[in-house]
Amino acid sequence: MSLFFVRVQRMITVGLTPGLKFLARIKKKKTIGFDELANRIQARSSMTRGDAYGVLLQLSDIMVEELMEGNPIEIAGVGTIYPDFRAKAVNTLEEVTVDTISSRRLKFRPDNKLRDKIKTIKVELDPIEEIKGLQLKTDEPNP
Repeated sequence: MSLFFVRVQRMITVGLTPGLKFLARIKKKKTIGFDELANRIQARSSMTRGDAYGVLLQLSDIMVEELMEGNPIEIAGVGTIYPDFRAKAVNTLEEVTVDTISSRRLKFRPDNKLRDKIKTIKVELDPIEEIKGLQLKTDEPNP
């Protein structure tokens, strides 16, 4: 199992040496959806595909409900998903209102075991390295 990366050129506008720079970016593969998850659960358990799909659907609904209530959700072996927001700092207690909240978002804190596993994933250059929108900018025309 490997993570592939591509080399890209980007305009960097911050730091001591701004300008065109080269960097590595992960090559994203396919997104795994409910159908694929249900198929994999069926293959690894005594559940039917329909049962697995139903559990995933209920899990999704319950997670949304709990997150909307402000409750973190811990998934064993994966991590914790929790709601968060950014707020503007003000000078007095009375100035702190809903209007000082600038954005709402979800955060994810990975489980320590998952974090350790991620650190050991082999990373290598994608042999094809031709991804729309991420190619190196060159003066040469494409063949």
